[in-house]
Amino acid sequence: MYEQQYDAYGQPIPQQPQLFDDTSTQNYGYGQQVPDYSGMNYGYPQQPPQGQAAPGGGGAYGNLQGGIPGAQIFQDPMVANMAMQYGQTLASQGREYVDKKLEKYVSASQVKYYFAVDTQYVMKKLRLLFFPYTHSDWSVRYDQNQQVQPRHEVNAPDLYIPVMAVVTYILVAGLCLGLQERFSPDLLGMQASSALVWLVLEILVVLAILYITAIQTNIKYLDLLAFSSYKYVGMIVALLAGIVMESMGYYCLLAYSSFSLVIFMFRTLRWQVQGGNSEMEAYSAGNKRRLYLLLFMSGLQPVLMWWLTQHLVA
Repeated sequence: MYEQQYDAYGQPIPQQPQLFDDTSTQNYGYGQQVPDYSGMNYGYPQQPPQGQAAPGGGGAYGNLQGGIPGAQIFQDPMVANMAMQYGQTLASQGREYVDKKLEKYVSASQVKYYFAVDTQYVMKKLRLLFFPYTHSDWSVRYDQNQQVQPRHEVNAPDLYIPVMAVVTYILVAGLCLGLQERFSPDLLGMQASSALVWLVLEILVVLAILYITAIQTNIKYLDLLAFSSYKYVGMIVALLAGIVMESMGYYCLLAYSSFSLVIFMFRTLRWQVQGGNSEMEAYSAGNKRRLYLLLFMSGLQPVLMWWLTQHLVA
């Protein structure tokens, strides 16, 4: 508000009209509520008070447990059992599919045949590998056009002794490297890889010779794997002799094991390659290619035995 002013003659002086109220000097007393303009939202929607849902929102997020739609469905025991049964069905179908694919190349029943051994068979087979001179009957018995299982026929090939021999050879190779202070995981891995590569190459070469020369035999590729792996037994003995008696013992046992294995391979494979014919019948029939194959497979064993062990002896 303003005060009326008068001139010298006592007449009131006209004042300019005030457009706005002067609030600069307005004083709010103690305890009076001061207007709060901080909550005003210019051009933006006003936030709802805490604890209230926004208009039109319906409180959708508050009705979901954990914020994941459909989370409650898996807590139902019936649904969980159905999901488990469905997963087991898929796993069984996948296993059957893999088995069918493997059956085209390797039959499970055939593999089981080569591992049907017992302790008595293993002892007889090891004795046959080192003392083949005392064995006379090298034929393999058949039961309903199938070979008798190795546990009942010492002349039948097996894969139990070859697998154990390969694993033991790698362990003995690591022992030899450790005694020579040359052991390292990489070097041991190279030794194992080298043994497997040479084994695969040997089998592939024999299969290629059989294919090129068109030799008809009763031998199977698993038989070749078994016969080609028997050399690791003699290699283990030679390496152990090298550890005990150094290089002299190594070469003596290597020579004896190689000679015994050549005789074993030749006499065993003769029944597989020539179909049970004797050596004179093979000559009379002009089957020289079969004889050359026998000599190649038998003579290759000492070379590989020396190649895979000579660097492990000090």
